[in-house]
Amino acid sequence: TNLRATTAISVPNMVRGALPLIILLFKLLRDMTGSYVTGGWITGVILMTVALIAAFTIKESFGKNLDFVEIN
Repeated sequence: TNLRATTAISVPNMVRGALPLIILLFKLLRDMTGSYVTGGWITGVILMTVALIAAFTIKESFGKNLDFVEIN
């Protein structure tokens, strides 16, 4: 469906757009901890936590009628 195609295009672009923020977070944590490894795994834990919260709180659309009417 068009909705599925829109999501398939939008999500990767949102991730690409968030990359500068992720880099800034990593640099901040790297400077705070003094270690690339520690800054990296803390950044990873934060991002995985955000991803899991998003995955568990998203509204399910399985079985829902996605036949929307577009008004021009």
